[in-house]
Amino acid sequence: MYAILHGILLAFGLIFPLGAQNVFVFNQGATQPTYFRALPAILTAALCDTFLILLAVMGVSVIVFSFEWLKTIIFLIGIVFLIFMGWYI
Repeated sequence: MYAILHGILLAFGLIFPLGAQNVFVFNQGATQPTYFRALPAILTAALCDTFLILLAVMGVSVIVFSFEWLKTIIFLIGIVFLIFMGWYI
């Protein structure tokens, strides 16, 4: 029971902060005239979140933080993405 409660609290902790992806999905939901027009953004975000959580559970962070060059590349990709989203929004 403790693991289930911890998992639920972790899921809410990942959903509640308004990051770039959550703001984008919220904007898609608010600006599209129908639910089905916003559905591609919703499904893509859900699949990407699931994929990232699976990678984290499998221990990919240990590999990433073992190689300084890989960590730097991932940070740069994240910075470019955030700049793009900030400019786009």
